[in-house]
Amino acid sequence: MSGRQGQREQLRHWLPSQGVDPAPLAELNAECLGLLALRAGNSDNSGNPDGLPDLLSELRDLWADLPNLAVRRLAAAPFSLFDAGFASSPRWLELRAPGVSDLSQRTGPAYFESAAARSITRRMLVYGWHLARSRPRAACLVFGATLPVVESLAACSLYALEAAAERNGDALRPRWQQQHAFWRELLTAASTGADQRLHELLLGGVQRLAADTLAAQAT
Repeated sequence: MSGRQGQREQLRHWLPSQGVDPAPLAELNAECLGLLALRAGNSDNSGNPDGLPDLLSELRDLWADLPNLAVRRLAAAPFSLFDAGFASSPRWLELRAPGVSDLSQRTGPAYFESAAARSITRRMLVYGWHLARSRPRAACLVFGATLPVVESLAACSLYALEAAAERNGDALRPRWQQQHAFWRELLTAASTGADQRLHELLLGGVQRLAADTLAAQAT
C-alpha cells in the first residue's frame, strides 16, 4: 500500500476502529453544510446585503453551488466540521442563573438561524456526551476538546446539556472559520470529486485538531 493510500485508509477507518459509529457525526456535519449552502444560495450576490458571515460571503458561489454529493463527501469527515464552542472550557457546560448568556462567544453575524443552531447544538452535545462516556479519547479528536472538557461533558446531566444548548446555541460556527483558503480547498475538492485532495485536507484537519488539543492540554 502506498503512503497516500495508507493515509486515506487511516483517515477513513480510524473512527470505526475505535468502536465509534460515524453515522451521527456525518448527519450533524451534513445538516450544517446543507443549511449554509441553502443560506448562501438564497442570498443576493451583490455585496453582502444579508449580513452573511465573511466565510459565506467570500465563498458564496462555492457554498451556493455545493452539490448534494459534495455535502455527503464533506460530511464523512472523521471530526466535527462545526464548533459549538463547548470545547473551549468546561465552564461552558456549567449551569448558571436564568437569563445569563454566553453570546460573547460569537462575534460577527450568526451562521445559523437561532432555533436551528440550538437544535443542532443540542444534538451535538448529546452525541458528544455519549462519545465522552464510551470513547473519551475519540471525543477529544472529534470535537477538538481537551480531556478535562470531555470529562466535564461526560459528567453532565441531560438537563445540563439542554440548558447549555439553549444558552450557547448561537455560538455554532464552522471550524476554522477565519481560514477561508482552507475552506475554499475543502469545498472545491468535494465539489469536483477530487477525493485524494479531500482526504489530504481532512487528514490535515485531524492532525491539526490533535495538535491543538495537545497544546491546550499542556497549558
